[in-house]
Amino acid sequence: MAAPAGETDKHVPLAGMLWMGAATLFFSVSFTVVKGLQDDGLTVYQAVLFRQTLGIAIFLPMIISSGLAPLRTAVPVRHFYRAALGFVGMCTGYYSLSLINVADSVALQFTLPFFTMFSAVLLLGEKIYSHRLIATMVGFAGVLIIVRPGLAEVNIGILFALAASAFHAVSDTYARYLARYDKIQTIMIFNFIFTIPLAAVPAAIYWAPVSSEILPQLILFGVAGISAQFCLTRSLGLAQASLVSPILFLRLPLVAVIAFYAFDQQSEIWTWVGAGVIILATIWMARIEVRKSKE
Repeated sequence: MAAPAGETDKHVPLAGMLWMGAATLFFSVSFTVVKGLQDDGLTVYQAVLFRQTLGIAIFLPMIISSGLAPLRTAVPVRHFYRAALGFVGMCTGYYSLSLINVADSVALQFTLPFFTMFSAVLLLGEKIYSHRLIATMVGFAGVLIIVRPGLAEVNIGILFALAASAFHAVSDTYARYLARYDKIQTIMIFNFIFTIPLAAVPAAIYWAPVSSEILPQLILFGVAGISAQFCLTRSLGLAQASLVSPILFLRLPLVAVIAFYAFDQQSEIWTWVGAGVIILATIWMARIEVRKSKE
């Protein structure tokens, strides 16, 4: 997938990493809240449907005021591919939460940078620089430190979490490709438009009653998820996918903090040892990228 004639990818490392940091925070909130919603009986498909429907409702005023401008694109099929991949990624990721604990699911999805590197090479022609590969491997070693007891037991939830990582990686790579052609608003709007019907059919088939008591959690989940998607898309439009994806490692310590205050869940010391390894690897990579961008 080559860039349009006369155009090149933007690469602003620091800005891209800051946007991905914000996405990481919102993803952590979203992921923790959806676990609670599932415990209250909400299905995976309902969660995805609500999140995307709220998103299109938020963007509707902009669509109305701008006319058809945000809906003009030269690559509509690529938008559908991204939405479909993201939809499967969300469903498999959320479903894994019902099979394994939140920390294990989040940690297993930290394999995303590996999948992202390969898809970025195949789809975008990006290069794998040695410091990015080293940082990703060190960060993943930090993940293994955190979840080493959980990985001893084989569970199909592990496969769903890994599948979510793979689907999200390709979806994220497509987001960077689409940023060559369209603005972030267009990318997000098409994602909502295509994902809603994909989620509506299974949601209708497996519909579960929704209590008014969980409405605040639903709104929080939707807002956090949409904010995460916005920050992610913005990040991938500014910096190379293989660079910014490892920052998502920071979700695990964030999820641990949120779970502690929301569910009174205690984290083992190994969570913080592994998180320290992840943070050091990410900071080291960021310093090299910033230095390289100034050369």
